[in-house]
Amino acid sequence: MSNKASRSKSSWLIIIIMIVVFMALRNTSTDSDYEESSKITNSGDSTYTLMVYMCGSDLESQGGYASADIAEMLKAKVDDKVNLIIETGGTKKWQNYGISNKSNQIYKVENNKLNLVHDFGQLKYMSFPSTLAEFIDYCRNQYPADKYGLVFWDHGGGAVSGYGYDENNPDEEDTLTLAEIKAALDAVDLKFEFIGFDACLMGNIETAYAIKDHANYLIASEETEPGTGWNYLKVVNKLSSNTSDDTTEFGKTVVDSFIDSNNSFFSYDEATLSVIDLSKIENVYDKLNSFLQEIKTEDLDNNKFAKVAKAVSNSKSYAEGEYDTFDLADFANKVNNSQTDALIDALEEAVVYNRTTDLVENSNGLSIYIPYKDLSYYQKMTEIYPKIGVSEDYVSTLTKFASIVAGGKNDYYVMNSHTYEVDNNYSQYSWYDENTVEQYSDYYEETEYNGTLEIVEKDDYYALQLSDEDWEIVSDIRCEVMLDDGEGLIDLGSDNYYEFDDDGDLMVTFDRSWICIEGQLVPYYVTEATTKYTKARVPAYLNGEEVYIIVGWQNDSAEGEVLGAQYVDGYGNTTISQRGLVQIKSGDKIDIICEFYKYDGTYEDQYYYGDTIEVGKDDLKVDYRMIPSGKTYVYYHIIDIYGNDYYTEAVEYNMDE
Repeated sequence: MSNKASRSKSSWLIIIIMIVVFMALRNTSTDSDYEESSKITNSGDSTYTLMVYMCGSDLESQGGYASADIAEMLKAKVDDKVNLIIETGGTKKWQNYGISNKSNQIYKVENNKLNLVHDFGQLKYMSFPSTLAEFIDYCRNQYPADKYGLVFWDHGGGAVSGYGYDENNPDEEDTLTLAEIKAALDAVDLKFEFIGFDACLMGNIETAYAIKDHANYLIASEETEPGTGWNYLKVVNKLSSNTSDDTTEFGKTVVDSFIDSNNSFFSYDEATLSVIDLSKIENVYDKLNSFLQEIKTEDLDNNKFAKVAKAVSNSKSYAEGEYDTFDLADFANKVNNSQTDALIDALEEAVVYNRTTDLVENSNGLSIYIPYKDLSYYQKMTEIYPKIGVSEDYVSTLTKFASIVAGGKNDYYVMNSHTYEVDNNYSQYSWYDENTVEQYSDYYEETEYNGTLEIVEKDDYYALQLSDEDWEIVSDIRCEVMLDDGEGLIDLGSDNYYEFDDDGDLMVTFDRSWICIEGQLVPYYVTEATTKYTKARVPAYLNGEEVYIIVGWQNDSAEGEVLGAQYVDGYGNTTISQRGLVQIKSGDKIDIICEFYKYDGTYEDQYYYGDTIEVGKDDLKVDYRMIPSGKTYVYYHIIDIYGNDYYTEAVEYNMDE
């Protein structure tokens, strides 16, 4: 442990630093692709106006990603029957093309040039529905066509926060919610061939339902997107090759070019992209509503909450599980009630094309928001649902589920013999149902773990013994390690590794090794583990900015990789997710930080840990190594079906023995 690490930061959004080297990787198009552009001949008769609502945000001001995508459009073939129109705004600085950061502007791409066709003369916040509606209306009036397409370019926040972060908006929490997107589309009343989101987390049933009356297809991702986004050279060339082509064929090009480029360069990127037939969404919604009603009447009304909670916690989640967004088909299969098959059939009809990068598992094209880990966001959703046409029956199941979770929350947890209080005052929210909580009082008593998590010695190892009833309420298990440095305890983080013995007891074992970067021991916290790979966060400062260093390793490999960095608390109290990772380059400096506890278990502060890592020309080495010296304390972190935390007593391992 070394000097205390400062925790103070500006309250303003911490911006994503996008490195030029990373952008070079994005440019997957070859010279032959550009040459092919000049050979494209439009075999269609339709005219087509493609609108790109480009909210540049920090993606442009710090990385030039919007400029990079404009460059791809300028190298593409834009047929005479195609109007490619871009509205620019939402960023403090444009990196190229002389685009103004003082006012919103509208450009037309033609003859491989970016031509200004309208200047608003003022900044218009792109997170306002009026700005979106005005842009669509302008394009329709100035560039009428047989077909229209609309692309939302920026960050995404899923069902809760919707789309877009405008750097110029003083309200850093303001986004264009699904209700506001629907309101803007309602106001203009134009039917699009497709609406696409080159943004994170927008491939969800809520988005599809909100826009179903305004487009034939939705093209969007269930998962977070790499910062580089879509391949616009291939997208625009495809459109220009046949403006009368079926939109599903166009959508396949969008998906294939996006997934193929990310498979080529980013081995751990969890890229997903789908083409959704919005004419099928009403049927999906009807089947989903029946599915949810059965959960409510057969499970939640009959004290079978654990079944549903485990289905949620075990379903494929996105954005590292932070925003309660889950693959809908995977969740339906894990619940497996009498309505599951009908729902799966409806989903398969609606998702006409879906691809993921190679390491992604259980992503089927559409996700759903289910309030579980962070109930604070549900209040916002209850206000959005009626505005996008979602029925009270649909909401009632989620509200009952959320209320049961809230009622089962503990007000404290004990770790290292110290009690920590938890603020679980959900009664402040309008959705909180006291009657449900009261009705579940007996169930809470039955499923409450009141024992102490004592470790017993068995043969040559230690084990945690729980009753079958206690194991039934466990939803997750983590191994956590503390290192004694002579002054107190350093939290080395948590690993997802655990195993059971033949008696069904949790084995408490430790091989005395831990993750190192460049040979230096680091605290790390596993965020996602599949059958193919594992990813984890390492708290650090990168060139003075607080980040998580993201490391990953395929499960059949003894060594891992540093995948990049992710800024901490970048988007305030929203579900806007960082798009892509900051790439770490030669010359960067990394200072690892750790959480430090006193011997009595009380948390003290955050400190720098070890020496500064100066990044050289070679990739940073990530591997497991033996902890060199000192005592370590290994304990297991048990999470129950309500999200409550329990910690076993520690088992001591002396590294010097």
